[in-house]
Amino acid sequence: MCTNKIRRKKPGSVVPIAVLVLLISTVFVVPVFAATKPDNPIFRDGIVMTAAAGKDTMDLDNGIYSVSVLDVRGCSGEGTYTIATGSGHPVPNENVLWSDANHEFWSTYLTVRVYETGKEYVSTTTGPTQSSGYTVVDLDDCSPDTTLSGNEIHTTWTTGEGLLINQIIAIEGSMPTDSRVRVTTHITNNNDTANMSVGIRYVWDLAIGGEDGSWFAERRPDSDWIDTECEWVTLGFRNYATTNDPNSSIFIVWGNLTVYDALVPPATTPDRLQFVAWGSSGDGVFDHAFDYTPTGQTLAGSGSDSAIAYYWGDDETNAITLSPGESDSVTQYLYVTPPPPLPVPNLTPIGIVTLIGLLTFIGAGVIARRR
Repeated sequence: MCTNKIRRKKPGSVVPIAVLVLLISTVFVVPVFAATKPDNPIFRDGIVMTAAAGKDTMDLDNGIYSVSVLDVRGCSGEGTYTIATGSGHPVPNENVLWSDANHEFWSTYLTVRVYETGKEYVSTTTGPTQSSGYTVVDLDDCSPDTTLSGNEIHTTWTTGEGLLINQIIAIEGSMPTDSRVRVTTHITNNNDTANMSVGIRYVWDLAIGGEDGSWFAERRPDSDWIDTECEWVTLGFRNYATTNDPNSSIFIVWGNLTVYDALVPPATTPDRLQFVAWGSSGDGVFDHAFDYTPTGQTLAGSGSDSAIAYYWGDDETNAITLSPGESDSVTQYLYVTPPPPLPVPNLTPIGIVTLIGLLTFIGAGVIARRR
């Protein structure tokens, strides 16, 4: 009977190889980002729409993204919503906006402020406090109605002032390269006699791969990643990116901020943008129905909780004014990409010289031993 034997190398032959490996690893440029893509993604055509009896949500799914909107009153707030990647996304079945294990959500919500009447209408029912001089009103008390229409979920409310608010959550596109989620708020002044001045705020509670904390970076033009609260009143960039950790990213969440991208309807540039604490472990944007001032909290790492807040008409001087019968709308988009792929490493000039010298030395030693 024959047995296979492992040939043990001599220590003298191991050392040059170990040195070679060590030197090569030190002269290559080490990448900051790494990427892992799932094998064999599944792609499905069309939009799957669900409004089944006994459910509390209406759902959209084009295989790339899935959206759920609460469609009952008396719970967490009709019209609150969550977003996740679908089974056909390169990073499949991951939360993008927060939802718990029971698929309950209330932390991403809409606020509409009416300046003339001092009201702040909120779609969540979990208790944000009013801004100074204003009163919070639950949109659940404003005749909510949620319906499916093609690739869109509409939630409408009618306020005491006669404002018809229509929140539209839509999935656009059919492939990973062109799919994204659109959030539009359309307001019509059905008051026959008076102008109405309004402000609109979106709060998006980020949950990237189950992590509440995140990093933020300006894009086009690009800036460094930041992990502390910040706000922008005059936007000098066209997009933003957020991720759980730039050095071990699960995926990248992108926002389109301006009209420069060829989207229909175009994105509406906010008057104010905030990357801020959501508020799970202290004061945060969720706890305030409209006005929130960043305080420099850290938003990445264990125990952190981050959000994106968009404002249009963030104060009375730049409010959206609607004459009787007039309408206006604001729109933002969200989409997700895998983290950047691992770059091909490059040898530095010193590394090339060192490697050539080392290979020459090893080759000379091999020739000498053969003699």
